[in-house]
Amino acid sequence: MAEQLQAVSITGAGVTDDGNGMTYAFDPAAAGVGVHTLTYTFTDGNSCTNAASDDVEVFALPTVNYTALADLCLDAGVQTGLGGGTATGGVYSGAGVTDDGNGMTYAFDPAAAGVGVHTLTYTFTDGNGCTNAASDDVEVFALPTVNYTALADLCLDAGVQTGLGGGTATGGVYSGAGVTDDGNGMTYAFDPAAAGVGVHTLTYTFTDGNGCTNAASDDVEVFALPTVNYTALADLCLDAGVQTGLGGGTATGGVYYWSWCY
Repeated sequence: MAEQLQAVSITGAGVTDDGNGMTYAFDPAAAGVGVHTLTYTFTDGNSCTNAASDDVEVFALPTVNYTALADLCLDAGVQTGLGGGTATGGVYSGAGVTDDGNGMTYAFDPAAAGVGVHTLTYTFTDGNGCTNAASDDVEVFALPTVNYTALADLCLDAGVQTGLGGGTATGGVYSGAGVTDDGNGMTYAFDPAAAGVGVHTLTYTFTDGNGCTNAASDDVEVFALPTVNYTALADLCLDAGVQTGLGGGTATGGVYYWSWCY
């Protein structure tokens, strides 16, 4: 008696033959979302056929949306309570992102991420075990480069130093003891008398077009005036002769001037 061949097949949405007529594959994306009936058919050596069917459900991926936080400066500090992702209960990831330690809330540290554009991702897994993700970019801006060289050290009675400068980039603000705005928000002056004797730290602060601020400081010293005393020589007659070695003044090393009264 000749050997009788057997045959099997699996059919249904998303089912494909691997090409050998013996093994099959199922592609959920080809089948699509929903319940699909797959059928297994067997034919024995007597050419008798029977079949069995069962259902498989293909779940839709969860809808996930994410809007990253606004662009920010490098020194903005850690942004706690990172949000913007739906459905709720997902996980944030990306440069500078950390878990607050509870697996539920997250933070973003621009300093840890570094200057540049960073892609942050929000990933959510639903009750069916299906996962989806959405991403958005946040830019971390570098701080502006700021330099400042204070005016030269000066004496207490030097008077108000207008047109205070030394700071770059241009357009910043000067501050510190003795510093005043000239009234236009653009130029500044330094008054050593208002600052007082001593070393004073003056600061130049600049904010760029991204709203990022940086500052530089330098010191200026205001010198006290020397203590000077003078007692003139005794009154004398016109013919008293030249009085050499004129003295009476302290501190030593000064210059004497005459002022005649008639």
